[in-house]
Amino acid sequence: MNKRRAALALSLAFLVVVVAFIVILTAVQRRSGAAAIDGPEVTIRNTTAAEVSYTLTPLADGGKARRRKLAPGAMDRFPAMDPLVLSYMERVLELSFTLIPGKHYAFRPGKNGRVEFWDGSHGVPEAPDLAPFVVTPEEVVMRMLEVAQLDKDDVLYDLGCGDGRIVTAAARIYGARGVGIDIEPQRIEESRANAVRMGVEDLVEFRCQDVLKTDLSPATAVAVYLLPEALELVRPKLEAELKPGTPVVSHNYAIPGWVGKAKVISAITAEDGREHTVFLYYR
Repeated sequence: MNKRRAALALSLAFLVVVVAFIVILTAVQRRSGAAAIDGPEVTIRNTTAAEVSYTLTPLADGGKARRRKLAPGAMDRFPAMDPLVLSYMERVLELSFTLIPGKHYAFRPGKNGRVEFWDGSHGVPEAPDLAPFVVTPEEVVMRMLEVAQLDKDDVLYDLGCGDGRIVTAAARIYGARGVGIDIEPQRIEESRANAVRMGVEDLVEFRCQDVLKTDLSPATAVAVYLLPEALELVRPKLEAELKPGTPVVSHNYAIPGWVGKAKVISAITAEDGREHTVFLYYR
């Protein structure tokens, strides 16, 4: 009997250790900001003025084809562990492309009214693709601004501003001036309309331009929600152009090369049910 009790106690102790290890590992992964999405995905954006029909088929044997219609300005997102094949009709020709998990693509206007398929979410050939447009939940926006400790004397630059919600919130809540940068004209139009709706159009400015060609020296704070490979491209600009001590707030992804330098790492569960991570750095 004593031997059985000892064996049971040992088994329970081992189970406790395993559960504790899983909990700790999960916490570390969450604090690392490893991902806001559950695994690799492919995104496809329609930057044309017309609806685009296409077919998406897994490259693996036995994959079922999916027929899709994508409205102007809309984006499809597909979880994908293996490559996918996208096909669409361009006039009388069927065009096919292999899509790689983790990459972003776009239909864009071509010459003579044709529709082209582009490796990059914005469809602009002269600018690198930094990230697809994914909305930042309001709770995350509030936390990003809180950790940046803004006031009315600040000038916040949002690199890849999307619909402008971070810049407009900074102006509305803290009275800070703001500059939003995005490569997509549609996003800039949305941002300007949102600024007018919030009554902060005199405090904010939105520019349709390449982030990597933007002068960041006037910024007293910077917000980013970019992919890790994009952050690696942007980091040299942050280091070269920002004044020492300038706060840089990153949503979900740690800045490569600045690992271990984050002053604040904050985890938030937003209304979308996902856990988001906010990183605060100082230049």
